Amino acid sequence: MQSFIDAWMRLTGRIHVLLCRIPGIGEPLARAMSWSLAIFPWLGGVRRTTSIAETKEHLVRSGEQLGFPFEFSEIDGDHFTLELPYCPYGFTGPEHQRACDTAMDMDRVMLRRCGAELTIQATIPRGAERCRMLVRQRERSA
Repeated sequence: MQSFIDAWMRLTGRIHVLLCRIPGIGEPLARAMSWSLAIFPWLGGVRRTTSIAETKEHLVRSGEQLGFPFEFSEIDGDHFTLELPYCPYGFTGPEHQRACDTAMDMDRVMLRRCGAELTIQATIPRGAERCRMLVRQRERSA
């Protein structure tokens, strides 16, 4: 199963790279693909969370199920960071920056559905040794 997940992630990454090379419409198409893919985890159990602890626990479980080596910081108020020592999509260099950003839209949409915001702080394509993201729980509106 893990080899299937890894292959699927790499294929998704290659599709993002190819789409982002198409002038004018490629980037919007890549983002639309990410938004569409975000629906599937939603059907499989991604749901609104009520606290940053619940959001973190959801990501811990997701990382375990997908075999991603997420590394989490402690919760600090309404946020925590998570890091990955490699890119599951296979993005490695500066030529992958746009593809990385469009692929991460899937994660942004999924976390928004949980009631959280995802901010990309560092990525391998932008020269970091590892990818680092900040997850912040949004205040619930009354």
